[in-house]
Amino acid sequence: MGVQVFINQQIIAYVIGKASEGNYKDGLDNNKKNPWNDVVNESMFNRKNKGSYSNLSMEKKMMLKIQNENLLPKGGGSDQPSLEHRVFMHFFL
Repeated sequence: MGVQVFINQQIIAYVIGKASEGNYKDGLDNNKKNPWNDVVNESMFNRKNKGSYSNLSMEKKMMLKIQNENLLPKGGGSDQPSLEHRVFMHFFL
């Protein structure tokens, strides 16, 4: 329609009714002591221990493939999802 729209942090904060302040820390510490590990392993692999890609159900494999190719493309050749990808998948599930 030719109308220029500018969306910034203040506009988003106004729309959701929250203050436009705070800190943002990018990334999660991908270590074995991270509290997210137990939560996401339970939702993805149905156990506390981290499983492998082969332990995922067919639906979760398909969702992970969609996530990796469209929503959060990952770099590198590892088939194992990173902690950030697993947390995102946990909230999606």
